[in-house]
This record gives sequence, structure tokens and C-alpha cells, in this order.
Amino acid sequence: MAINLSKRISSAELLKSSGGDAILAGWIQDIRDIGKIKFIILRDKEGLAQLVTKTLPSNLTRESVIAVIGKVKDSKSPKYPKELVVSKLEVLNLAKAPLPIDLFEDTSDLSKRLDWRFLDVRNLKVRAIFEIQSEICRAFREFFIKQNFMEMFPPGIIAAASEGGTDLFPAKYFEKEAFLAQSPQLYKQMIATTPIEKVFMITPVWRAEKHNTFRHLNEARQMDIEVAFADQKQIVELLDSSVKFIVKSVMKNCEKQLATLKRTITIPKSKWLTYDKAIKSLRSEGMKIKWGDDLGSAGEKKLAEIYGKNTLIHITSWPASEKPFYIWPSGKHSEGFDTDWSGIELTSGGQRVHDPKVLEKQIKDKGLNPKDFKFYIDSFRYGAPPHSGWSIGLERITMIICGLDNIREACLFPRDRDRLTP
Repeated sequence: MAINLSKRISSAELLKSSGGDAILAGWIQDIRDIGKIKFIILRDKEGLAQLVTKTLPSNLTRESVIAVIGKVKDSKSPKYPKELVVSKLEVLNLAKAPLPIDLFEDTSDLSKRLDWRFLDVRNLKVRAIFEIQSEICRAFREFFIKQNFMEMFPPGIIAAASEGGTDLFPAKYFEKEAFLAQSPQLYKQMIATTPIEKVFMITPVWRAEKHNTFRHLNEARQMDIEVAFADQKQIVELLDSSVKFIVKSVMKNCEKQLATLKRTITIPKSKWLTYDKAIKSLRSEGMKIKWGDDLGSAGEKKLAEIYGKNTLIHITSWPASEKPFYIWPSGKHSEGFDTDWSGIELTSGGQRVHDPKVLEKQIKDKGLNPKDFKFYIDSFRYGAPPHSGWSIGLERITMIICGLDNIREACLFPRDRDRLTP
């Protein structure tokens, strides 16, 4: 008769058990044969458990999935205070040997690990990254729900570029031309400018940019907000508070995962400066940079050196030429901002254009055709308030919080120029 898995307990529950019979199930992490006694280290969602048995199937391999029933006993091992003395062992799925990647010694390179990602996530360090990422999303939602925001779900297929440019993936959509969404920008604006007023979302985006750097993906997830009756300053304050709330939540709820990664984090500080001030600061450090240039990765790293790596550097009032058509212009400047953290651009945003005439001019000035954005422009013709918003890359904030060197580590199944599987 098969072992009744509905009655299984976890490895954590085993540690709390006072004795008696128990059922465990999971993956074999290690097998140790010391003569008459055999030890199995079993891994499940909650951790590790030690099993003791006199006999083992001769073909049993690491990572095989088993179920066992036995008696809970006190153990002499300080690492495993309780152990299960096995009376019955059932092999649920025998793992092929040898394993294609090293799960525990970190000797496999990233590319090979990504080829075998379903195995790679069995590594406790890898799993810790995505448990932290889940907490980032949970905390993000909690923060904005408490602020009376509504979660929305924008489309993933669009008819025209959301932000201009040609870096879109075409999609076959019956008889029409369509693209994978490069941003939820236009849609979140259309909803925030209704009496709903405040929206947030976590949504996938696709960008057909041909770069292949350590901090770019061609498919990513964005954490977006949009707020009616708000200006640049108000939403930067929201950004600052929400990121600090997320970090505090990770510190509180992911102690075990941070310890697994040997990562210590603290609440970031804040620094506000205009684009003009940022340029001046970089020039004072010897960087050759012209007014109107993007700061680039070198500039972002240098600002982190100047103001502190664990500082949210809010750079406001960017040149209008450097911002998309939907950012409100203010002479040669704009009401757009970027925020850098740990030498990496974390987010960008700003106050949007809510006047249809100004919007049409901005679209033309960027070399685009207003006809391609008719539905979007029309949404501001019937009483649209001033509004602002921003977007954080989920993988980027995960990368920063976890102290990762490559953004692909922060994505379960990354998509870049070279990788489409698994």
C-alpha cells in the first residue's frame, strides 16, 4: 500500500515533534552509508531532515523523490536534533545520474545553470533570491493598497509603440499589425485620469533592444504606479517611501533567505538633486559629460561613490530632450526624473502631459505620428487632470537587494538576445 502523502509533515514540523510515527516526503540531498546504518538527508520546502535506515534500494540517487514513514527520535547530531527512523521507503521518482549541474558547490557557470533552471532553483541560494523577490512584490502591493491604490492589469499586446522608437517585438494578431507591449504607460495613464485616480500594477514588458549587458533583459517585469492630481515631487516621495517599506519588509520577513545569501541590508538613505546638479557633481569628479547627455552606467556608478552606494539618488528636472513624449515639458527641462540606487538606474518617471495640444506637439517633436496614438490622445480630451507616475524594474530591485552581479540571476527564466529556452 502506498504511503498516504496527505498525512505528511514538513521537516520543520519534524523538529517540533515529540515522537511517534510520522510521514515525510521530498528530495534526497545526500546519502551516507556507514556500514549497518544508512543516513539520508531529505529536502523539502521548509528545510532538511535526517532519515535513518538499515536498508536502501541499490539504485537510489541524489535528487530522487521519496516518501517515508517511521518513528521520530532524538538525534545526537547538533545539526539535526530530531531524526526519522524509517520503517518504509517509497521511491516516487528516481532521478537520473549524474546531475547535469552542481547544485551545492556553486561550480557551474551561470549560462549552464540557466540551461537547467528547473534544477538550479533547488539550490538554497537560488531559491532564496526568488523568495525575496516574492516578498518584494507582496510588500509593494501592501504599501499601495494601504495608500488606497487600485491594482490594474494592462494589455500585453498593443497596436503602436508606447514610448516611441522601433524596439518592439512584432506579434501575429489575426489580420492586424500588433506588438508585444514595451510598457503599460499609456494604459495606466488612461485609468489614473478617471475618478479611480490611483493605480498600481506588476506587469511583464518586452523590449527588442539588442544590448546584452549584465543589467538588461528583453522580457522583464515592471512595478508601476500612476496618480492623478500629483506632480513630480509627490511621486518621488511615494517612490522613496515605498522602496524603504519594501526593504524593511524584506529585512523582517526574509531573515533566513538573507542569511543564506550572506547578505546584510539596511534601509537606504535619500538624496535629492536636479539633473543640473548631477552634471555639476560628475564634472567636479573629472567626468567629461555635456548638458543633455544621459548619465550612463559610468555616471550612475560615480554618483553612488559621491553620495553613497546605499542611497536613493533622486535626479529631478531632466532635459526634455532626454525624456519620452508623455513627460511634461518645462522649457529646456522637463518634469521627469530618474532614481539611481547602488550605481544602477532603479526607476524613471515624472509628471505626464495631460493637455492634448501639448501632447500632439510632443509626439511630432519626437518624430512620431499622432495618428498612431489617437486613442491615447483622445483620452485627455474629456477632462483629464494633471497626473504623474513611475516604474521600477522588478528584476533590478531584486538584483540590488540581493547583491547580485547579473540581472539574469534575478529572473527565473530570463529572455535576452541569445536565450529563448527553457
